[in-house]
Amino acid sequence: MPRQVAILHGWSDKSDSFKPLARFLKQNGFQTVFLFLGDYVSLRDDVNIDDVVKRMEEVVREKQARPAGANDRLDKSFDLIVHSTGGLVARRWISKHYANQVCPVKNLVMLAPANFGSKLAHIGRTMLGRVAKGWSTGLESGEEMLYALELSSEFQWDLVREDLLIEAGSGAGNAVHYGADKVRPFVITGTHPYEERASRLVHEDGSDGTVRATAANMNTHGLTIDFSGDPANLLDPKITQWKRRGGQSNDFPFALLPDRNHGDIVRPDKEGFSKDPQAQQRLGALILQALKVNTAAQYKQVHSDWQAVTDQTRTLAGAQDAAQVARDAFFRKRGTPADYFHEYFQINVQVEDEFGEPIPDYFLSFMPKQKQHWYSLKKGFSPAGSYFHEEVLENVHEYRPDRSRRALYIDRFDLMCEGGYYSQLKDPDQEKALYVTLSAADPGDHIAYFTREAALKRGLVRIHQKAEPKGRWLRRHRTHFVRVIVPRAAKPDIFKLKRG
Repeated sequence: MPRQVAILHGWSDKSDSFKPLARFLKQNGFQTVFLFLGDYVSLRDDVNIDDVVKRMEEVVREKQARPAGANDRLDKSFDLIVHSTGGLVARRWISKHYANQVCPVKNLVMLAPANFGSKLAHIGRTMLGRVAKGWSTGLESGEEMLYALELSSEFQWDLVREDLLIEAGSGAGNAVHYGADKVRPFVITGTHPYEERASRLVHEDGSDGTVRATAANMNTHGLTIDFSGDPANLLDPKITQWKRRGGQSNDFPFALLPDRNHGDIVRPDKEGFSKDPQAQQRLGALILQALKVNTAAQYKQVHSDWQAVTDQTRTLAGAQDAAQVARDAFFRKRGTPADYFHEYFQINVQVEDEFGEPIPDYFLSFMPKQKQHWYSLKKGFSPAGSYFHEEVLENVHEYRPDRSRRALYIDRFDLMCEGGYYSQLKDPDQEKALYVTLSAADPGDHIAYFTREAALKRGLVRIHQKAEPKGRWLRRHRTHFVRVIVPRAAKPDIFKLKRG
């Protein structure tokens, strides 16, 4: 018998939106178990995710304590389907209340989850967002939740250190929340925009109209780049990868559907944008496949199957004849742009000084390695560097409450494709790699970042290379957390000793 299923909505939504999904489940073998639709307040400015999580735990305990046979009794073990912001709510609930005990959720099916934010979150806090969503709440739009949803938010940095990654030297516990024998996450998301013309004005390629594929995918990585300490670190910083809870191979199934947007990803009863009959049934098949998993072997098989789905989506990108033929067959010559299906990296950067104080005013510059020493870089960009900043780096978002935290959105397709960034490197002896330099505005006359030597006031790190794919740290469709530590250099006169 299938497990009970609870369904959790996202920001500005209500459980009524998921009645079609509940009907779909009942029509496909879940008529013998109770289905629960969760509701929570998301449009009030004084309610944050932790408030919802606290109440969610209370409600779950209350429902599980109901007498046997009660029509609103929640089993000790159940599955959970979440959409959008519901992914952050579920993850926080699991990390807060089940870090050191067995979680009642077995299969966690995430539909377009905003695991690592949404570019549209900051729009929701504007007057436009308040007018669009806040008529019934006195122009409130859920400000606290939107801060958590904003790209590279403090909430997301804290949460990823709680439930997915262990930063080197952090002293964090080794609790493992997710895996084949723990809570089993599954992520399904789309890469097609909404049909409405107004919505397309804010659409990003590689997203479903609201959430980027990179931000939905729960597989993530972390890195610390430390320029402090030994003076030699200025030229060769200490780089430490963060550990993934459950081991470096603890990957979770991820399926990217080319014909689904953020709204219809919860409607397996609808056909989506594809004209391929097999593709029209795929969303429902994936949801049912995930809910039927009971063993580690089954979970591993889903991971493999869903990787094949995602790999098939990538065949729709590009201007080559084969890609055009694939798009025409999939969408029946609707003129669907190839750019929708580009693959991306998202890099969340946090820059701080060696004492842990945030550095809000810094500049990142991407370029190939130059022949002259890096600290005497030419003014302006090389052709490859210009191409990267104009075509490959598609967006840089500063987290509004703390500008030391930023999210970079990098088009992997334009980095790697014929005619892309690496094709700009014409010299056969030039290293086919991408470097980034970091410089920061000094806090004052007495303190400088990096060093007081003008020629060395920046750091340089290689972040990608064309060869050796197994050695690449950046992974397609994923968010990467990068913490950068910068030394402070004071004038000698800030402290002196002299004979009395």
